[in-house]
Amino acid sequence: MMKKYFLTVAAMCSGVMALAAVTVPAIFSDGAVLARRENVPVFGWGAPGEKVTVKFGSQTRQAVTGTNGKWEVFLNLKNVSTTPQELRINDLVIKDVVAGEVFLASGQSNMAFKVPRAIGGAEECKLPQNRNIRFFKVETAYADEPVSELRGKWMYAESETLPLFTAVGYFFAKKLQQTLNVPVAIVDSSLSGTPLEGWMSKESVAPFPETVNLGKRRLANLKSYPARLKKFLNATAVWEKKYHRTDIPVKLPSVKAQWKPHAGNVSGGGVCWLRNRIVLSARDAQNGFRISLGRIYAPIQIFIDGKKVLEGNVKKAWSNSQFWIDIRPGEFTAGTHEVLVRYWISHDRMHMPQPFRFGSYSIDGKGWEIYWEKRFPKCAGEMLKTRPQPLGNAPMAERQWYCLFNAMIHPLIPYRFSGVIWYQGEGNASRYANYGNVFSAMITDWRKKFRNESMPFYFCQLPSFMLPAADPADCGNWAYMRKEQTEALKLPHTGMAVLTDVGECRDIHPLNKKTPGERLALLALAQIYGKKIPFKSPVAVKAVRNGSSVKVAFSHTDGGLTAAAFPEKLPKKKSNNTTLPLIRRSPNAMLEGFALCGTDGKWFWADKAQISGNMVEVSCKQVPSPVKIRYNWTSFPLGNLFSKAGLPAAPFELPATAN
Repeated sequence: MMKKYFLTVAAMCSGVMALAAVTVPAIFSDGAVLARRENVPVFGWGAPGEKVTVKFGSQTRQAVTGTNGKWEVFLNLKNVSTTPQELRINDLVIKDVVAGEVFLASGQSNMAFKVPRAIGGAEECKLPQNRNIRFFKVETAYADEPVSELRGKWMYAESETLPLFTAVGYFFAKKLQQTLNVPVAIVDSSLSGTPLEGWMSKESVAPFPETVNLGKRRLANLKSYPARLKKFLNATAVWEKKYHRTDIPVKLPSVKAQWKPHAGNVSGGGVCWLRNRIVLSARDAQNGFRISLGRIYAPIQIFIDGKKVLEGNVKKAWSNSQFWIDIRPGEFTAGTHEVLVRYWISHDRMHMPQPFRFGSYSIDGKGWEIYWEKRFPKCAGEMLKTRPQPLGNAPMAERQWYCLFNAMIHPLIPYRFSGVIWYQGEGNASRYANYGNVFSAMITDWRKKFRNESMPFYFCQLPSFMLPAADPADCGNWAYMRKEQTEALKLPHTGMAVLTDVGECRDIHPLNKKTPGERLALLALAQIYGKKIPFKSPVAVKAVRNGSSVKVAFSHTDGGLTAAAFPEKLPKKKSNNTTLPLIRRSPNAMLEGFALCGTDGKWFWADKAQISGNMVEVSCKQVPSPVKIRYNWTSFPLGNLFSKAGLPAAPFELPATAN
């Protein structure tokens, strides 16, 4: 069974506030934000029969702990002041509690993506403290059975805490707070690299046999992995010894070491050193910082100013695990420091992922030098033939089905949320079939468990990613994944932020997180708070064939459709400022991204795509009798159709019907 990463009530000094025999989860702690709604639950545990009195402002509620050890009361906070008050539970005093808007933010890495890495994030971190934007980060945990305890703490938006904030959640909260002028809070329960089914309860996954079977296979893989890894490592050790490809004693390079400029991957096997320098700010030196290296497929050691700070052994390396280490406060002073990375690998290729991250800095490939201490001959012949094959990425317990729900969502139930914001899908894109139904089941299940059948749920559609397609028939998985995501819009009180204009060709984590956050906020402002603002992207509702052309009618145009200007270049990877040339697929048309399909089933880019009011007329000489039409139906679409409110048209595929 997977290990349960949670603590008992008695042990959770940061996770549960204790008062005699009565306890509450960590989300009821200093700085908490409670939803401005009726019937807001306050809950916890205690000995059976324990009397509990809860006071907030002028309201007093009482309860008696049941035989199951649980208690719960309800507050009416719909019209209360947003001034900070005390929440009293028996003798426990929780300070600086406010009534406001509270959103649960969940999903995978693009939701977990932190403020400083985002475009404009560094400037946000310099702003004065804003006590009306608050944040609760649910600490990473997973369990094979639902648990009630959680770890985390409330924080205000300020320079010291924004590096911990979800960037999408922060920009969402900032837009709401500025518009509504009330406290807004984000409860962040997200984790990088996680699939949809990890965030679902076991019972909500049960109706989907393919998902269940995949979950069982993953669990079996997790259980068998240690034995398979041990076998591989033993075989590798025998192979290395036979061909004299073993490691050598570790010693720092001498002053006579011959360093050469270097960038990219390290080719060949042996022992090599990489050297660079970092500049630590006073804040990093005082507070400590994290070295994040990603996955490095070789045993490594890292030295700062000659002091070893990280060692990755053979087992960790061959498991393709993430390498990172937290440097303690005060261990290094502010200023320039030398970084040495020692690699050893018996195979033919090492890997140096970029960028390295040191605290708030990145070493992005510039300034690296390399020194080979020992080199092995290239693997060939019998040596290559008998070399043990690596197992690939180690199965991760936190990516198993329903384990994240059990430990990172279930403990929040039944906290009252104003709504949910969600950014996930990358982890399911390669198996997109039926995602829409499974996703809808998760939303419905969360609403049921949080006892709020109409709980608003707003999500991000996957942005552009990978290289633009030259062939309109080359859709890629992401086009179909976006279609699957739209299936959830059939549920009431849902909304989708279209993001085809913010992606990067070679970075699955685009740096623009303000746009997703603010587009999610537009949905909430319009649908929850009744603001009369444009909030939906243009949606194609009908495609009518008229001879050799097709006219597409759109809803939610908010004053009409418009063609955005084309960029000179496409963002390849904004983190290192690389670009690709823009190659238009419909060079003579007003609009890019449209394609037509004829009776022969072949797709061609449009020759003509022109706006006419709330419609677009599309034609192509190679498709005299169009039967289908697509827009932005590729992994990295180039479409430039927007509403006059500045929202991009949603991707679509429609049949072209007769007049």
